[in-house]
Amino acid sequence: MPFMESRILFYVSKLITEQIGESDQYEKIKRVISIIITGHPLIKQSEKYHHHFGLYDIESGVLLTDALEIHTLEVPKARKVNEDSERADLLNWMRFFDAKTEEELNMLAQKSPAMKRATLRLLELSADEKARQLYEARLKEQRDNYAREKGIILNVAKNLLNAGDSVDKTVSVTGLTREEVEGLQITN
Repeated sequence: MPFMESRILFYVSKLITEQIGESDQYEKIKRVISIIITGHPLIKQSEKYHHHFGLYDIESGVLLTDALEIHTLEVPKARKVNEDSERADLLNWMRFFDAKTEEELNMLAQKSPAMKRATLRLLELSADEKARQLYEARLKEQRDNYAREKGIILNVAKNLLNAGDSVDKTVSVTGLTREEVEGLQITN
């Protein structure tokens, strides 16, 4: 998703700054942990499905503060993992988020009491017509927003290419894949 890194940074920063007012002391700032679960690859430089980010010194790896954590969980990358003995629980939750059938959910429910409760709740919500309609409306809104953002990004990419910018620069600026940008060159 284009500009996702900037969006994550914006919302995490907002969670921090909204904790205190003008005359408040900085000590009032509480730890912020952000968990991003995405159905799209986010961290293209890695095949890992879970990344844990914080504020640290790049050279020494020394942590500045633990007041901020960002976890990214990428469902498409988790699909490729057969077993992860160190993070079996996390991988099972990733499979829960990705489950397509009630049978898959029921198999996962056998893994732990927490997954069983989550599965039962999800099945309850699925049976509740009003809850399902609200969920579907929210999903439609997210898809519409994504389509709108994608259209804007594609227009920006077309404008960059028309202005004579290279494919590499256009990929870098827009976050589109090389194939998407090259496809735009063909249609221009």
